[in-house]
Amino acid sequence: MSQLGEALARARTSARYSQDDVGAALGINRAMVSYWESGTRTPNDRQLSALARLYGTEPLALLEGRESESSLDGLAGMLLRAEDEIDPGVGSGVRDFVQFLDRFAELARILDEPIRGLTQSPFVFRPRFSQKDDIRRKAEEVRAHLGLGAGPIPDLDPICETLGVTVYRAPLGSDLNQAPSGAFLKHPDVGFSILVNLDMTPGRRRFTVAHELAHALFHSDEINQLLSLGRGPRESFADAFAGEFLMPSEGIRRFAEEVGLPPRIADPIDIVHMQRYFKVSWPTALVRLRQLNAIASDRYEELRRTVRPVSLARALGYSIHPEEIAQDAERWRVQRFPMSFRRMLRQAVVTEVMSPPTAASFAGVAIPDIVQILGRPLGGEEQESPHLEAEFNEFEVTGVV
Repeated sequence: MSQLGEALARARTSARYSQDDVGAALGINRAMVSYWESGTRTPNDRQLSALARLYGTEPLALLEGRESESSLDGLAGMLLRAEDEIDPGVGSGVRDFVQFLDRFAELARILDEPIRGLTQSPFVFRPRFSQKDDIRRKAEEVRAHLGLGAGPIPDLDPICETLGVTVYRAPLGSDLNQAPSGAFLKHPDVGFSILVNLDMTPGRRRFTVAHELAHALFHSDEINQLLSLGRGPRESFADAFAGEFLMPSEGIRRFAEEVGLPPRIADPIDIVHMQRYFKVSWPTALVRLRQLNAIASDRYEELRRTVRPVSLARALGYSIHPEEIAQDAERWRVQRFPMSFRRMLRQAVVTEVMSPPTAASFAGVAIPDIVQILGRPLGGEEQESPHLEAEFNEFEVTGVV
């Protein structure tokens, strides 16, 4: 085996990819990957660059037969080494997450604008206070701190921005028995940061943001990074916090009282209405109601097995997001970035610190995505409402303006 072949094999193993995974990523046959690693054939410059990007290293490091610092000793490596039994495709998304955070920090330095990232939680937490009532109290404390009351949270991203927590999204795999739902990382320059798996439904992604927020606010004194795979006491705490934060006990009782629901809910229609009101997934709604003893255990099991919640919601007149049916990371494009990064990137282009092509290359997006960030119309977009002018006229007539 050649020096390059050995380096390619080591880098692939470190990145947790199989030869089939690499072949699929590069659009080649698995046998070609095997030929490269055995030294029978040599990748050309373009293929070597693609391999280096996939493995999170540099072409020169592969040619010299060594592992780069970024692939083994960086923050992404720390996150990946924390778990042994994860989907091999996770590495690419985790490295994308860490590389984005590094770019975010670099952009802030270029603009001489600080990132107001949270580096220490404003909430007190002691591990021995991790019982059900303690977790409920913690969720209530965070809601009170943010002035959220007990009702539904329309959008979690502005909440995280207010706290100083960066949220980024990337595909990590759809098999959640192996792929993590998300991750928490305390970045040295950006502060508390959350990764959300795009290969999940919108409701599950919201739950993951709240779950990772629990790690940031209550576990960051103990850990600097964590992949969430649903195991261990920290994961149980974060799951319970997320459920209470998104569907607070008081809010559930208030909703049930106001719409006249019985103490024990049995009709799936009532549960769908509650699910859509709090903007959570069907499993989250069912589990929360079971936790509050609002659903009998036998009825809970029956509802899990028999109800098709998306079809039922559509029949009830609710708008169904396409990603409730099938997830597509390509839909997100620039939306996977937090609002603060998009604002900085726009500022860099508007102030001519970066040209649009430079900004696109810097962020790893296409030029039309930069145009979108600038707020300029793209061809084929929906037209604005023709009633906007009439609304302005109404305000002017009534003296509001």
